Amino acid sequence: MVDLAVCDRCGLCLPLCPPAAIHLALSDLLVDRQTCTGCRKCVAPCPVGALAMVDA
Repeated sequence: MVDLAVCDRCGLCLPLCPPAAIHLALSDLLVDRQTCTGCRKCVAPCPVGALAMVDA
């Protein structure tokens, strides 16, 4: 899940996602839930805490 109210669209999470499930599109950061493996490699490095794992 991406909290768009907090996300500053820095893009630091993009290269951290092994299956490339995170995309920066115009003004939104999108996570493709079908591609996401739930590895959580993007969560801790987020400098503003905008990423979190949620149950589907």
